[in-house]
Amino acid sequence: MKENVYTERMPSMEKSPPLYFPLFVDLSEKRILVIGGGKIAQRRIETLLDFAADICVVAPEITDKLRILSESRRIQWIQDVYHTNLTEGADIVLAATNSSSCNDQIAADCKARKIPVNTAHKKESCDFYFPGIVRQGNIVTGISTSGLNHHEAKEARERISQALGTRQI
Repeated sequence: MKENVYTERMPSMEKSPPLYFPLFVDLSEKRILVIGGGKIAQRRIETLLDFAADICVVAPEITDKLRILSESRRIQWIQDVYHTNLTEGADIVLAATNSSSCNDQIAADCKARKIPVNTAHKKESCDFYFPGIVRQGNIVTGISTSGLNHHEAKEARERISQALGTRQI
């Protein structure tokens, strides 16, 4: 009888904060759910638009830019507050509300459903981090400090963008 290779784990690394592996994923047919309609949600959606076609935003109110994207049918807007059944059918969820308790509930609901989730308020609740992106044609660069230093990631993104002579997303 063949043993399950997953029953015995490798010893864990030292107790320093984990480094997140950069994983490039095809989002073109994934359903992305963004809960929240403020500036953070807007920035993440603007980045995702180059990679995903099925982006749904749930929020009572959204920024003017998101409203324009909704009116032009680039994103779908559900004008509502968060409730658990909204995550059903989502492939990836971004929790970007201005309520820590709401973001915590979204993360818990997603984890229960095994849906990868990113929260804007608490890195410990994230299954993945939203990277800084630099794109030039088919070259896509993702920058992350594993959630430890946003300023350092921004500076690296700016340096890479200058080196490639391109715009940052």
